[in-house]
Amino acid sequence: MRVMAIVNQKGGSGKTTTAVNLAAVLAARSQRTLLVDLDPQGHCGLALGVPSTRIEFGIEDALRQGSGTSLLDDGLLWEPCPGLALAPCTVKLALLEAPDGPLRDAPDRDRRLAGILDRLSSHFQWCVIDCPPHIGLLVFNALRACDEAIIPIETGYFALRAAERQVATIRAVADRIQRKIAIHVLPTLVRDGSRISQDILAAIDRTFGADVVPTTIREHDVLREAAGFGQAVTQYAPTSDARRDFERLADWIISRDIVAQRAGGISSACNPSDRDAVVMSQLAAPRANTRSVEPPIVEMELNQREPRGVESRLGEVAQRLRAAKMDQAS
Repeated sequence: MRVMAIVNQKGGSGKTTTAVNLAAVLAARSQRTLLVDLDPQGHCGLALGVPSTRIEFGIEDALRQGSGTSLLDDGLLWEPCPGLALAPCTVKLALLEAPDGPLRDAPDRDRRLAGILDRLSSHFQWCVIDCPPHIGLLVFNALRACDEAIIPIETGYFALRAAERQVATIRAVADRIQRKIAIHVLPTLVRDGSRISQDILAAIDRTFGADVVPTTIREHDVLREAAGFGQAVTQYAPTSDARRDFERLADWIISRDIVAQRAGGISSACNPSDRDAVVMSQLAAPRANTRSVEPPIVEMELNQREPRGVESRLGEVAQRLRAAKMDQAS
């Protein structure tokens, strides 16, 4: 089973839309696919028509119980469309990241998801994890478990800076937990015919180079409509351009030569010495204020790794926008 984590600390990037519809497209190809909702907002369930009031058990319950949980056999997974299984969550998932949360003293607290996926690996070919919009215990679990991370980045003015920090964060975490994680940057919410979208796309290509996915997810009203009706785009608009965007994304992902690491039981191969206890204790704090500063240890690593020159690239885009506005005025 090949595992992908959809990660972005910045909201509004199309993260959940990407997770839901990529998983649905893979499932529509007769590839058994698992979608794990690791964002306490629970938007994956909403987007697939699973009412929160009917969720008796969420992924948070399985994470509390660990890989031996009986919920994998009965009670956790839903099948909102053929071939796609959803492990939903409720707002109680946020409690796992609290300083006094139930996993605080567990030596495997950042490997619980990996153990669960080990048990499920023989039943699925793909797993897509929708991560919360911050770096904490839940994202640590996702990065421990995944083979690759996809970072959706909307083609807006502030997105490039946020994406650079996100890539640097994932690389720092991957080094800390001694995992090799392939990183892909996916342009989303691209507007056809928009000059700013094209300028940002060019800046993304210059910044991330070979890490950029060679296809985009354009801005489609039909994606919002599909979510409102509780359906993936494969069901709501099966012949739409929106679905074709995700089909092209799936084609590219399948063509990538990435070896899934689940077969050997990745959780059992993790370093049990818990060498990252210090950084874990700092990252596992609740995110009540989204403007809070990164934990010191991670911030130090980011400062060492962060690519230079982003301000000049953003300044170049701003100059182009001002020039275009002056041309229109004249």
